[in-house]
Amino acid sequence: MRSTFRIACLALSILAITQGLKAQSPTLETEPSRRDSLIQLQEQLINEHYGRKRYEVKKIDRLFRYEPPYPYNHNRGYDFLHAFAESQVRTHNETQGKTTTLMRLIQWATGANFDFGKWQLGIDGIVDLIPDHNKVDGQWLGYELQLVRHLGEGKSIRLRSSNNYTLRSHQWFTENHLMLYYAPRLNGLILLSGGRTSRGTTHLTPEEIYRDYYGTLPATNSPVRDYEKLYLMLRNRLSLGSTIDLSTSLTFEDRKSQVSTPLPHHRALVAEGQLLWAPSFLNRSYTSTPIPIGFRRELGLVYKHAFRPEGIDKSQVPYSSYSSLEGFVRGCIPFTEDNKLEFKLSVGGYLSHALRTASDEKYFAHSSAVGRQSFRQAWATMPLFFTGGEGWTTQEFTFSSNHFLLSRTRAFGDFLKMDDALHAKNFISFDGRAYTEAGYSVGWGEMMRLGLFAGFDYSKQKVGVALRLSLPLFCLTSSWSERH
Repeated sequence: MRSTFRIACLALSILAITQGLKAQSPTLETEPSRRDSLIQLQEQLINEHYGRKRYEVKKIDRLFRYEPPYPYNHNRGYDFLHAFAESQVRTHNETQGKTTTLMRLIQWATGANFDFGKWQLGIDGIVDLIPDHNKVDGQWLGYELQLVRHLGEGKSIRLRSSNNYTLRSHQWFTENHLMLYYAPRLNGLILLSGGRTSRGTTHLTPEEIYRDYYGTLPATNSPVRDYEKLYLMLRNRLSLGSTIDLSTSLTFEDRKSQVSTPLPHHRALVAEGQLLWAPSFLNRSYTSTPIPIGFRRELGLVYKHAFRPEGIDKSQVPYSSYSSLEGFVRGCIPFTEDNKLEFKLSVGGYLSHALRTASDEKYFAHSSAVGRQSFRQAWATMPLFFTGGEGWTTQEFTFSSNHFLLSRTRAFGDFLKMDDALHAKNFISFDGRAYTEAGYSVGWGEMMRLGLFAGFDYSKQKVGVALRLSLPLFCLTSSWSERH
């Protein structure tokens, strides 16, 4: 702890000296090399003490591929991950890299990848035989495979196919995704999806889930399961420099009722775009690693437009027709190394609509009892089919600390090395409805957390309570649909 304090003090002193010299000495303005050397020294000291540790084992080092720079990585989550990595390295060294019986059992349970030069075959595990369950379809039973062709550093083409049978609705569903990872420096991804399903048709990668890439639920990822959908989707994601990220998609869905109460057969052709802008003056990094999505302060704009293609006879199957716009500001504010505040403020609404079905309504991300999403990304107690109406605004805050409530105790803080967090979310619709949710969680950063939440629906005067387990660590261990 003393060495940590000294390093931090020295880094801050260098920063203060740099600023002081800049203000007091006019000659320093003409000596950029001297100023740059001081900045480089500051960065070197921080990188040496807080930089990313490497373990020289590929499958272990990849767990840290999304680690943010200091001070965002100074939390119990990455402390936990480093402790886990060190134990895995010891096992790896003791077995000389051979697969142990325990690892073999884990592979049987969760699946495994097999390398054949530039090709790779991914096979599902036993737990993946039951991928989903809902009230309409009942239990899903099926299997999934992935075939990968590596094209170069950070470039690959991946085919992922999932085929399932539902026990209640007696449907055969197939979901297929062809992913082309290109332009690794610009985080480029082109995704072509097609098949037949009742689930959301926008496939999100583990990286996009972990980093909370999308500020809102994609237009075609509603919780409505009353329709079986024949679909085709094309999506492109690209970073336009270091401060702007753009995602665009075009999705076609042919929606037919699969419930006892007949619902109107209709189709949807939806164009969607999301623009993220992170001003550099709001996101200065202490190291050479830029602040990534999920931590940086950024502005977001999401536009959705459903329309009928030109030349289609209007007397035939109807098409959804609407447009909506939503803006948000979000980010993370590190007060100290141990205390951080994450926030998101959003406002949005429908600009027009001629035909808007239940599948086209505005829904909010909802956390399941056990899931990969972090608590800041989703609501725990809000009803699954709660909609935004014609217009809405939300305010979301998460305060996390290494020394707050249970994290100050000997059991949770000293022995288990956990942190704790307070969560608050609020929703207000333009038609007067409101919903508030608050919660407390304990765990290891954004790796795994257990939280208790309570929510209140003002219009129905109803209280909701939920216990949730968040396991974003599974996004880091996943290799399917990933660039690396």
